[in-house]
Amino acid sequence: MKLVLLGTGGFTPTEQAQTACFMLPEMGILLDAGTGLYRASSHLQTPDLDIYLSHAHGDHTSGLTYLFSAYFLDEINTLTQEVNEHTPAVAVEQANRRMHATRVHATQTALAELTPKFAPSQFDWRVLQTEERLPCGGKLTSFNLGHHDEVGFRLDWPGHSLAYVTDTIARPDAVYLEPIRGVDLLVHECNGPNRLAQMMTNIGHSYTAAVAEVAAQVEAKRLVLVHKCPVQEWSVDEDMESARVIFPAVEIGNDGMEIEF
Repeated sequence: MKLVLLGTGGFTPTEQAQTACFMLPEMGILLDAGTGLYRASSHLQTPDLDIYLSHAHGDHTSGLTYLFSAYFLDEINTLTQEVNEHTPAVAVEQANRRMHATRVHATQTALAELTPKFAPSQFDWRVLQTEERLPCGGKLTSFNLGHHDEVGFRLDWPGHSLAYVTDTIARPDAVYLEPIRGVDLLVHECNGPNRLAQMMTNIGHSYTAAVAEVAAQVEAKRLVLVHKCPVQEWSVDEDMESARVIFPAVEIGNDGMEIEF
């Protein structure tokens, strides 16, 4: 099972990192739809997609604007006939068909905000269920993060499990610990370094040591840090040595990474 990190940054795209978007190409699944979604065309393996949104913030949803373009590029790049004057119109028609068939799953609160904003795209909007069936016998479980209306996701297949947690405060008594226990791959936000721990908490985000402690507490097998702050002076790079003392199998996620789990 492969996870492709299309966008690993927080709140605004930079030269180094687009905002939150994570893709399981063989399953046709996207977790969040930040600006990193523009890269999806290179990884499409399914006719359409299921997109699961953690919440409605722009850095997790603005990439929905690029979905038509991703489908259009895929249509052009996979043409089996010679290009002619009719090619663009055919590709547009097919891209629109795929876009309208795309299922976007979100909480009712998020849908109320997003459906008017993206009405012209005519997505197939779905109210996120606590449990969702996935291809190949998989299951997605959504759970409250205890911070506003954000939700986290756990995806399970036989022999493979992934959890995605973003825009929350990592702490030993976090409400989401049990739902992610024993996961093979934990993709967790880490917006700033240990030296800014109080500031991160004040703004509703996590710092390095706290996330490492969560991974250790739930006995995850691997931890990847995402939703990095775009302020370079607040990088978590400085914390990695101490983080590995707490949880050895931790690394910083970067755009373009492909992770087998």
